[in-house]
Amino acid sequence: MTQMDYEYIESSVTSKDGTEISYKVMGEGPGLLIVHGAFRASQHYLKLAQYLSKDFTVYIMDRRGRNKSGTKGDQYNVQKECDDGIAVIQKHNVSFLFGHSFGAVVSLNIALQYPLKKIAVYEPPMVPYFPTSWIPKFEQELHKNDYVSASVSLIKGLRMGGVMSKLPKPILKLLFQSMAKGPEWEENVQLLPTVSAEAQAVLTWDSNIDRYKKNSIVTLVMAGTKTPNYLLKSAKELGTVLPNSQNIFIEGLDHNAPDERAPEKIAQILKNYFIK
Repeated sequence: MTQMDYEYIESSVTSKDGTEISYKVMGEGPGLLIVHGAFRASQHYLKLAQYLSKDFTVYIMDRRGRNKSGTKGDQYNVQKECDDGIAVIQKHNVSFLFGHSFGAVVSLNIALQYPLKKIAVYEPPMVPYFPTSWIPKFEQELHKNDYVSASVSLIKGLRMGGVMSKLPKPILKLLFQSMAKGPEWEENVQLLPTVSAEAQAVLTWDSNIDRYKKNSIVTLVMAGTKTPNYLLKSAKELGTVLPNSQNIFIEGLDHNAPDERAPEKIAQILKNYFIK
């Protein structure tokens, strides 16, 4: 199913530093903002939004560097991402927030700054556990415009991609070479440069998980049982730190459940949680 198959409208808002942030809107009901993960954009969450749209007005941001949103700009950091999300929330009086991966880190920090009814996060990468050894090689490959090798380094470094991440590097490289054409590959090429900046933003942000003890908003922390161990550890520790939270570990799901593998299942969990 393509973007053209979904019914939504596009809008935008100006963030605190003047950057234009675009987003897609669908559905009717209380406002729910989706903050997407790294190496992702709004179009990857259209199916999740569609399942939620019967009960919510769903806003799917395009974070900086995607589609019609502005560039990351100078002095890019997590706070700028928070400002972008808050701009959408304020414009539409949004009540609920869902963040995936890097978007989950952003969502947790928005919750420290802006009153919301409830938030939910899926597998936020917490700094103590986040792997970093892959980043220098990944950045070198990007500098050379070697997007095939950079894709391999990303998949292997973050241990994501399901079965793909377990393939030997030479086979994985051949696989990406065979995929290196068409609109889907062009989308990958556009998104790859955003990954490095966002990884560095997480690493340079306050790494003390105890900061989230100040979050009084009801929070659902989700993770799949088939996700990489560093994300499971992050979810478990975050669940012990947040003062008003609950953990859900979903059997058989991996990191890409919200955007690819199981959007309908994630949508049902979110619906049950937000409208209780």
